[in-house]
Amino acid sequence: MITSTARDYIIPEQKEAYFHLIFELIDKTREEEGNISYTLYEDTEHAGEFVLIEEWQDEKSLQAHFQTAHFTGIVPQIQKLQVKPSVVNVYHKIK
Repeated sequence: MITSTARDYIIPEQKEAYFHLIFELIDKTREEEGNISYTLYEDTEHAGEFVLIEEWQDEKSLQAHFQTAHFTGIVPQIQKLQVKPSVVNVYHKIK
């Protein structure tokens, strides 16, 4: 299993536009083969900071996600709403 986190730093005034885009991405991603979970969290201490915590069956499923039309179409729109670039980390389950 692969776990990935994607942290977004959104301009506070763009929160609603972000939600419109990210909710679409979440809904479509949850239908992908190999996706176990794809959940958005909001940082309780930092306005405009959000993290997607993703679980994938394997690396191949995650890489396929990056090539989907919804990912390649929505992520560039989200990037326009950010105060700084997203930070993405990928983890392999140990135990």
